[in-house]
Amino acid sequence: MPAPLILTFVSTVAFAIQLLIFAYLYSSHRVRFFQYLLLAWGAYTLSKGLKLVDVLVLDIDHASFATEVSTVAAVGLTLAAAFAHRWDYRLRGRDVLVGAGVAALLALASVGGGDESQRVVGLGLGAAQMAAGVLFWPSRGRVRGFRGERLLAGLLTLWGVHRIATQFVSTPPGSTGYLAVHAVFITLYFLSTFAVIIMVLERARSESERLHARLREAERLATAGELAAGMAHEIRNPLAAIVNATALLTDEAGLTPDERATTLAAIRTEARRLNRILSDFLRFARPREAHRASGDIREVVQHVGALIRDDRSRAPRVDVRVAVDPAVPRFAFDRDQVIQVLWNVALNGVEAMNGRGRLSLEVARQNGDVALAVSDTGPGIPRDRLPRVFEPFYSGKPNGSGLGLTIAERIVVAHGGRIEIDSEPGRGTRVTLLFPLEAA
Repeated sequence: MPAPLILTFVSTVAFAIQLLIFAYLYSSHRVRFFQYLLLAWGAYTLSKGLKLVDVLVLDIDHASFATEVSTVAAVGLTLAAAFAHRWDYRLRGRDVLVGAGVAALLALASVGGGDESQRVVGLGLGAAQMAAGVLFWPSRGRVRGFRGERLLAGLLTLWGVHRIATQFVSTPPGSTGYLAVHAVFITLYFLSTFAVIIMVLERARSESERLHARLREAERLATAGELAAGMAHEIRNPLAAIVNATALLTDEAGLTPDERATTLAAIRTEARRLNRILSDFLRFARPREAHRASGDIREVVQHVGALIRDDRSRAPRVDVRVAVDPAVPRFAFDRDQVIQVLWNVALNGVEAMNGRGRLSLEVARQNGDVALAVSDTGPGIPRDRLPRVFEPFYSGKPNGSGLGLTIAERIVVAHGGRIEIDSEPGRGTRVTLLFPLEAA
């Protein structure tokens, strides 16, 4: 089999494989310019297949009318893809008819007009391909481009230059020049294919990032709405108590001194509760950035344990036990924030036991993490309530703000860690704070 025929057959198979790759990608990345490039690559594959038909079936050594139409259509569709990429151009029925007419006229001129007509058509197709390359180059006014644009623009421009240059070079079939010309053409085609794939995947990744950003914004707005509803619900009860108390105070003759003192104390209590709710909400809404520094977690645990022991108003009969594994190394963490988390979790345990029971603070290594475990001997948490303990404004305590564990989880996550809760009704609760050592 002659070398030119082998080269045409191999390139046809290679073009068909690349066309299948484009078709597979287009099924999930339906971008308009990519649709036109898919059609262009299909036309190139068709032109190569028709060239085989010209030689094997029609027994002619020059391109037939159908082959020329396919080649012109491929270049025209490449230019349409460039317009679609730059200006979001859409091919309409009239444009297709005009393009088909132009392709037919150029094919007729190339087939029946002699060498000079073939050269003019070749120069025109090369110029069109160079124009497509220029249009694919990222414009200055655009905020951001996509990876692969410059590569595709450069390759299409070189492809056009190659097409123009071949009009002035005599390359008899089978000669070294013929093989070199076709090798350059196939190389440019392959590289252009890879550039298109890079562009399409990069655009898909960017679109995915924008979609995720919009989803995160929607989630943030939904959370803000939930927080607003929760705040309104939490503030309503203290405000109602304050309004009722002030109504009683207006009736000075109907209150004894003891009743008046009790009413004022209730107002102060509810005002402090309102202040606590708002303070917790502000810490949740505007968390302070973690300022990590290498420290000894033993000091934090012992400090919190001492605070619990000394707080006899909340823990009059609580046995606080602290156990720290000496193998736990120093690591980087925000001391103030970790104290806040451990204090909140420990107080939850004390309040769950009503100030009576055993509270254990343990520190140990757990795989690659430092585990701070807070265990109490309280009544435990029902299974149906466990999934909701981190929800804002959800609290099992009558006067709780419902933000303590939510803030604690946010702080631990900011340190790269996580919180695990193991609880069973009647057997107490164990809350484990896990801080990764490698994040230090």
